[in-house]
Amino acid sequence: MFVAALFAVLLPAAPSSAREGESPASISASLHYLVTFVARSCDSFAGVMGNRVRDDRVESPSAPGRDNAYRDGQAVDPAVEAANSAGCAPLNGWHFSLGAGHEKKGQLSAVTTPAVDSGATAAGVPLLDGNGQRTDTMIDGAVTLRLTDDQARAAARRQLWVQGGTPGDPLLSATLPGYGFGALRCAADGRTGGNVQWLGFPSGVRHVFCYAYYVKTAAAPGMLVVRARTAKAPGYPQRFAFDASPSYTADKRISVDTTTDATFVRSSGGQPATIVSRTPAGWTLTDLGCGKSGAGRSLTTTDLPTATATVTLAPGEIVTCTFTYTPPAAPPGLTLRLFGDNPGGAFGLAVAGEGGIRQLTAAPTGDGSATAATGADLATLLPGAYPVTVTPPPGEAALWSLTGVGCGETELKPEGMTVTVVVTTGTPTDCTLRVSRRIGGLELRSVTVGGTGAASFAVAPLKQGAPGWSGVATTTGPGVAAIARGDVPQALPFGEYLVTPIPPVSTVDGSWRLSSFACDPGRSQDMPDVGADVVPLSAGEPAAKCTATYMFESAQRLQVTLRFAGSVDGRAGAVVLDVNCADGSTGRAVLSDGDNGEAALPAPLGFLHPTKCTIERPVAPAAKDATVSVTGALDPVPGNAPLAIPGTVDIGGDVEQYTVVVTVTFEATVEAPAQQKVLDTFRVLPIALIGAGLAGIGLVILLIMVVRSRGYREE
Repeated sequence: MFVAALFAVLLPAAPSSAREGESPASISASLHYLVTFVARSCDSFAGVMGNRVRDDRVESPSAPGRDNAYRDGQAVDPAVEAANSAGCAPLNGWHFSLGAGHEKKGQLSAVTTPAVDSGATAAGVPLLDGNGQRTDTMIDGAVTLRLTDDQARAAARRQLWVQGGTPGDPLLSATLPGYGFGALRCAADGRTGGNVQWLGFPSGVRHVFCYAYYVKTAAAPGMLVVRARTAKAPGYPQRFAFDASPSYTADKRISVDTTTDATFVRSSGGQPATIVSRTPAGWTLTDLGCGKSGAGRSLTTTDLPTATATVTLAPGEIVTCTFTYTPPAAPPGLTLRLFGDNPGGAFGLAVAGEGGIRQLTAAPTGDGSATAATGADLATLLPGAYPVTVTPPPGEAALWSLTGVGCGETELKPEGMTVTVVVTTGTPTDCTLRVSRRIGGLELRSVTVGGTGAASFAVAPLKQGAPGWSGVATTTGPGVAAIARGDVPQALPFGEYLVTPIPPVSTVDGSWRLSSFACDPGRSQDMPDVGADVVPLSAGEPAAKCTATYMFESAQRLQVTLRFAGSVDGRAGAVVLDVNCADGSTGRAVLSDGDNGEAALPAPLGFLHPTKCTIERPVAPAAKDATVSVTGALDPVPGNAPLAIPGTVDIGGDVEQYTVVVTVTFEATVEAPAQQKVLDTFRVLPIALIGAGLAGIGLVILLIMVVRSRGYREE
């Protein structure tokens, strides 16, 4: 142990590396995508501003009392929110969650796991502008989250979703009990009324807002389910209409078929909900009943003659009201009906068989009912097989197809526009021919100039609160159009659609500016400055094409190099140089101990907007009695003046790259090295050890001293 201790004293120490926290770094704020989540607590649902679409997909248990003040495609704006939120106060301690998808299994929609928590909203959060820069204003009930690179890329593909609360507890009832959901708006998505919105960044924007509104309420809501059933299968998806007071639609009208229910999550107590059947012509409402779940405290009454159900919901209970219908009775022989989801002109139906061709006509109404064909008398057909051929209206043969035929419980497969039906003795044959019109199509294209990138599109029905679809167009060459691929249906029902372009993600090299966006046909002239378009698809113009063109705008760069000069003996550790910029960009160059050359930032800092960067004075540990001086040089040089350190570099103008070189010079006092002094101190030690009989140890120490002495002379 004594020998080991001597070796530790006599042998030189290993060169030290950079201390913890002194790793080189380049962090460009141009890569940062930020979201500020804001939560508000309102006195009542009357104080909540609803979203753009008010239909029964709205998940608030009571209708929001304020109309939406935004235009379609306009991003969420704190000024608009503040002007339309009287009676609402900041809600601190609330959480939001981000996920790659969304689903609805309970009363409120949620993102799919794994979910990322936003952190808790709090008071005194800096209000940022669209570039993520601090303003002179603070905001309460908010929390700002910086997205990861993966999250930013997902947002650029419309694959990042936001919800209030957590997936398992959307209303945070475990920590903040007693709140009811009012509304959620996020970034450019403020259309639907659910607890999930997609997160995307418009062109030129790297910071967006999400606002959520909640109402302090004591009672939990209940659920009302409206269900339709038929006594026997009609052979087509008959829709049944109802006047429903709990509906959020303007006309209070809903419709369901035998496979889909209408579900309302509504505040318990209060005014009773009434559901009145608008029974289709020829049909008969034969049964009506309402079942209860839970303790059965909900109040229900039914009246079959007036086809009315009345329900007062109790907290947490589910009431299901089932309306049962009997279809029209079919006369003897063969009855043909025509069903289509889209209205159309008169179709010809030709029935071939003994006695020649029998001609009939029918026009699909598109309202969920089937139209009985009129013309030739089919009541006296003899038993047998009869081919039936459907002829679309004149000039529309290429637009329509015969997609299926239902004869009661029997499903027949057509061949082209013809199907063979069988008439039996003594039993009416009631067949419905289902026709489908070739509907609209939407082609989404992206063009990038100055480079290549992946741009996205969001597509949603303008007047429905559906989440919609998306597509990604990845360009392969500058100026070459790329067609978007995704989950946008190849065939869309006729109607109006909101199309929103989403630019490629920014990089340290630059960003993408939307230079033009238009759809043909489209209504972009009615939507200035929102970066979206409304596309009408109709029988006259069933197809549309949208093209978004992006220009690449290069970032300005700053590279900083740290250079050593002077005496090696004057250094006493790693030299560290920090760069701090007003936009949030930071950098660090490190010359580790023993590196007497130069070191630069790992990558140049990139800037998308003018800013200022401060080159701090380097941390440069010096040996005893050594001196340190620091000089700086900036290229291009403003006014041919050297750069004082610490100093500020103004980023802006037409300069593509700024280069700063900081030189740290060490000057040391000439004296014997520290190790040589130690050897001088122990010069008599080997002789003493040999004289004491420890010849081996003495010789080893003497040998080390000779070797080290030669080394110093060579230096």
